[in-house]
Amino acid sequence: MRQFKKIIVTAGGTREWIDPIRFIANASTGKMGYSIASELVKQNYPVVYIYGNVSEKYAHVEGAKNLSVETTLDLLNTILSELEERTLLIMAAAPADFKPKNPSTFKIKKQEKSLLALELEPNPDILQTLSQHIKTNQIQGCELIGFAAETNDLEKNAREKLIKKNLKYIIANPIQKNSGFGEEKTNIQIFSEVGRELEINYESKDIVAQKIIEFLKQRL
Repeated sequence: MRQFKKIIVTAGGTREWIDPIRFIANASTGKMGYSIASELVKQNYPVVYIYGNVSEKYAHVEGAKNLSVETTLDLLNTILSELEERTLLIMAAAPADFKPKNPSTFKIKKQEKSLLALELEPNPDILQTLSQHIKTNQIQGCELIGFAAETNDLEKNAREKLIKKNLKYIIANPIQKNSGFGEEKTNIQIFSEVGRELEINYESKDIVAQKIIEFLKQRL
C-alpha cells in the first residue's frame, strides 16, 4: 500500500439534529475505525482520521491528522477536502442514512395525547458520491473500501453495495448480540467482485484491524 500518498480512515456515527437537543444517531462507538487508523500509524502509513460521534477514547489517533465531523454531509465534505490522487479510503464510519426534513430551531415541546410525526429525507450516499467524483474528475490511483453492517442476507447485501458504489472491497459484519456496534469483538467477511476473500470469526476489533490491514497490503 506504499503507493498511496495518504490513507483516510473514517470512524463512528454521525448526528442529524431534530431540534437543538435531540438528534438521530446510531450505536457505533468508532472502535473499528480507530483500531484500523491506529494500526496503520504504527506501520508508518500517512493517516487522516475523520471521526464523528465516537466514544471519547476513540476521538484522537496519535500520529494521524485528526478531523472531527458531526453530520453525514460534514463527513462527505471533509473527505472530499482531503481526497487527492493516490488516496486510499477505508470507510469504517456509520453515517446516518436519513435526516429530518425540517429540523426545528427551538426545542420541540412534548404534546400530551398526540404523537410527533418526524418527516425524514435521505442523506447523500457518501461512497457512491465519492466514486462518481473520482470518475468525473479523473482522480488517479484512488481506491475505496466500504463497510456494510447487516442484520440479514449479509453476502447478498454487501456484494450489491460493492457493485453499486464501485468499491475495491467491502467489509461486511453481522449486527447481532455480542457482535457489531458497541461490542469489543466482531465477525467480518471481506468481499470483492468475485466473491468472499476473507472471513474472520469473533476476534477483538484490534486483531480484526491488523488482519484487515495485512489483507489489504497483500492485495493492493
